[in-house]
Amino acid sequence: MEFREWFCLKDRESFIIDPQINEADARFYFGQEDVKQTIIRQLRFSFVGNMPKMLLIGQYGSGKTQMLFYIRHLLLNFPPSSLKLKPRIVMLAIEMKSRSNHQDLHLQLMEGISKNVVSEWVASIAKKGLNLEEQLRKIFIDENVVQALVKLTIGGINYIAWRWLTGQVLSNKELEQLGVTRNLGQIGAGEMVDEIVGIGKLAELIGEKIIFLIDEAERFLNINTPDAQNALEDYFRNLSEKKNASVGFIIAATASGLDGAARFLATDAVTTRMGKQNIITIKPIPTLDDVKSFITQMLAEIVDQELAEKIIRENNLGVSLASYPFDADSFDLLSEYASQEPTKAIPRNIINAINECGICAWDEQQKIISSEIVQNISRLVFE
Repeated sequence: MEFREWFCLKDRESFIIDPQINEADARFYFGQEDVKQTIIRQLRFSFVGNMPKMLLIGQYGSGKTQMLFYIRHLLLNFPPSSLKLKPRIVMLAIEMKSRSNHQDLHLQLMEGISKNVVSEWVASIAKKGLNLEEQLRKIFIDENVVQALVKLTIGGINYIAWRWLTGQVLSNKELEQLGVTRNLGQIGAGEMVDEIVGIGKLAELIGEKIIFLIDEAERFLNINTPDAQNALEDYFRNLSEKKNASVGFIIAATASGLDGAARFLATDAVTTRMGKQNIITIKPIPTLDDVKSFITQMLAEIVDQELAEKIIRENNLGVSLASYPFDADSFDLLSEYASQEPTKAIPRNIINAINECGICAWDEQQKIISSEIVQNISRLVFE
């Protein structure tokens, strides 16, 4: 019998919860109701005349990536009433190396939106019979941006236009072809932010709001040149300004606290613009009862309850449906192991432990995960 059938798993091959493997898992966020409600509240508030500008901090395995996917799920399926337009969610795991800078960030953000999408937005204005350049000048102060966006809809030069818009350096000949006077970002990070905020305003004309969900932001720590760090601070400071009500962002970074995040994300110049209430630390699951709640909620969602109840009854397993496939003792033992060291009580560890316990029981043809299996696995995961 297959593993999923052995434990009555619902729409999955294992106990692992990962929306990057199973897209439907984005709807889950277990165990830390206070964190979930805080983020939901701040999301609701943030769309009142503004956009989300948030930073999520937590250690490895604390559930930051899961929270980003959960936020995406909420915004797409249950948007707050304060969000009046359709969300255009752009998810990306940022890539940064030692010599990366604000231009690399801008390139990844723009590529996240995509050339095709921006081209379609520009073309939709032209299709309304309006003068395209005049309409773009109402949004963009920089004439160079206007010219690049116009050329984005013209075959033969549109790829050069896109390279310019994403901050890549063009040759003098390419600049002349495009009809622009210099490369984007040559003056500084602020003009790149002005462009992307303008792209957000362009999206609003189409009925959409751009929201970036940026994961792996600890990679900003790889950057070791002061000039690049200062330019990135300028980029995020400008993006966090109140006057930007068109482009939102939620950043997730691995750190024990704000002081462990990249310097330019933690400066007062950036955090006070974001709002300290929008900097949220996701801590390990705090208590034994919270760990038990996490496991119970998780099992209730991923185990087919009707089928499990039938298996328990027909095989006289003598266990509670709430703890299945654990009995009362093995459930308590797993919960105790998970909560004995606070820094180890994180979703990734708990989920991995449950899955490994399940594999051992399945391999030994045990219908119920025993305390012996829990002890053997938990020593490896939690100690």
